[in-house]
Amino acid sequence: MDNEEKEKLDLNKEEKIEKKEVVEEKKEEPKKEPKKEPVEEKKEEFFETKDDKKTTIKKVVNIALWVILFLWMAVCLIDFFCTKAGNDPIFCIKKDTNKYSDGEVDICTGLGYKVINYQRESYKGREYGMFFLTKDRTSDNK
Repeated sequence: MDNEEKEKLDLNKEEKIEKKEVVEEKKEEPKKEPKKEPVEEKKEEFFETKDDKKTTIKKVVNIALWVILFLWMAVCLIDFFCTKAGNDPIFCIKKDTNKYSDGEVDICTGLGYKVINYQRESYKGREYGMFFLTKDRTSDNK
């Protein structure tokens, strides 16, 4: 072999060794982590967001409407059972009395219902119904 060829081989070997060293140096270097920006910790907020306020208001309105509905049902049922037992209604908003020659008719208007008490010779009884119930089902002779 020529000197020139030996030198080329030596150069090639040296380049390979240098490349290996560079690769090893790269491997040994710890990977640089990207700089992390300081993350602000979420603090518990005492104030709610707009969405939370809307859902809270919706819940409160929903509960209030259900409470009103159940109270109204209770009032209607209490007056119904009172009239069924033969007593006067407890929750009467407006009370009217129509007098006839043979007796009278008492009309009690409640919250969305009417109780009509007929005390006439021609017809006796009680009637319980919605607020649009006719005033008097007996004859129109007064």
